[in-house]
Amino acid sequence: MNPFWLSETRIESATTAILLGAIPKDLLLGELNLYHKGIFVIDPTSQSEKIDGVEYLDPCSSAEVIKERLNQFLMREYNKPPVVKVSKNIHDHLSTSADGILKLIIQEIDTTLRARRTRNETGFDRQKQIFLNLPNYLKQRVPDHWEAIGSQSLAVVVGAGPSLDETLTLLNSDIPNPIIIATDSSLKALHHADVTPHFVVSIDPHKTFEVCSFPGFTPGQIILSSQSHKSWNIAWKDKKAFLSGRVISEDWLAEKGVSKTSFLAINNVGLTALAFANFLRPSVIILLGMDLSGKGSGEKRYAEKTGRSQIEVHASKYHEIPGNYEKSVPTPFFSDWQETSEICSKISKKRLIINFNSMGAQLSGTTLVHPEATSELKEALKENIKEFDETKLPRITERKKISEFGLNQILSLLASKCDQIWKIMPNENSSSTELSEGLINLFSDKEISSLLGDFAFSTMPKLMETDTNEETELKGIRNQLQQLVWTLEDAILDCNPDEEFILRFFTEKFT
Repeated sequence: MNPFWLSETRIESATTAILLGAIPKDLLLGELNLYHKGIFVIDPTSQSEKIDGVEYLDPCSSAEVIKERLNQFLMREYNKPPVVKVSKNIHDHLSTSADGILKLIIQEIDTTLRARRTRNETGFDRQKQIFLNLPNYLKQRVPDHWEAIGSQSLAVVVGAGPSLDETLTLLNSDIPNPIIIATDSSLKALHHADVTPHFVVSIDPHKTFEVCSFPGFTPGQIILSSQSHKSWNIAWKDKKAFLSGRVISEDWLAEKGVSKTSFLAINNVGLTALAFANFLRPSVIILLGMDLSGKGSGEKRYAEKTGRSQIEVHASKYHEIPGNYEKSVPTPFFSDWQETSEICSKISKKRLIINFNSMGAQLSGTTLVHPEATSELKEALKENIKEFDETKLPRITERKKISEFGLNQILSLLASKCDQIWKIMPNENSSSTELSEGLINLFSDKEISSLLGDFAFSTMPKLMETDTNEETELKGIRNQLQQLVWTLEDAILDCNPDEEFILRFFTEKFT
């Protein structure tokens, strides 16, 4: 390591770097030769230095500004993290905040790259689920008039964290009848406790009904996202409703007249269940098993009663975050905790959120209640909360959908896009160059790439990296694209269009 640096990370073949502290110009130019895609310097003394490829930031900027600028810089290199180096000549103005800024940098890099890895690894699977769920998404979305069915009542959101083993008994105690919103991974625990939730939330494309529940245990109504695994849709039959989310394909549909739901699936199932509880406008929300931190060294995520406690997360890095009963607790998912805490803070301005927990991470805006204070909690609830009136539960037929005329328009447009993709798609026997150029040309079409959403977003960076365009990988991308178009065509027919449309679908081109 160069003696100038107090510390530095080692990233093989890195093309970008983040430098913390004052850097002499000759050394900075040398670093730019090493990291040709760009350097990000955080130090107030460097603001006068204007060098192509080098960005500067004053460390006194707010955390929000630092995060925004960091994320902009991270876009310079999609596949590899930047090297992070700390100068021994840290300016006096920076020294008191250097540790905090360094921690923020590492957290943002970790969070951003984890999201990118997930998108790269699951882009095809997510997009396939979106097309499999398309008929139900068009016809069975959560309607706006469900809002406030929990008014003046108690809502309980059931997560699956380790604390649930101790706190689930609250639901079998003498509390005002609550509206219960369960996350998918909590179902086995609820079954063992003989508790029947009113709603179940599942949004993960890889998490199946079979691993989370018992055969035949399909309580209440299920709230799904367009990316949810198809097994949940099949198990609950008509007892389901779909949420919109941060999904590119849904944005494309919204532009064409398929309006999104009034609140969205967010990041993970626990956050989405919390958002759904807030949508129902109860007076009080109680969180069970929402630990946001694991037992042990942070690797144990699930309560024993969920039947998933054997599933552990062995991350290369754990973040220390504020604990409920300890100064800090470990988590591999910093962004999940951060977003949950921020949303709790916002919701708590409108209604009381009680975090009924014996461990776990602090959540801003929540009132922490230990299970030892159960008696006091029950008395307070009895005095202030009305019983939930189950006659307010929505009927299965109450769903948000587009009109028959609108459905025909959307299906015709989707069919035309399928025809367009088949026309542009390179032949499977094409050369590597032809495959690469053909796929890039296809994904360069804004309408097509928006429709293909997650798949296009995860594939384009691979196509643009010329050194990774091996023939086998390119053929793999083409084959996945072919499978997606077939799935979309099947989904169009599963929407049960009229006979005239079906006849046209099989005999004519829509383009």
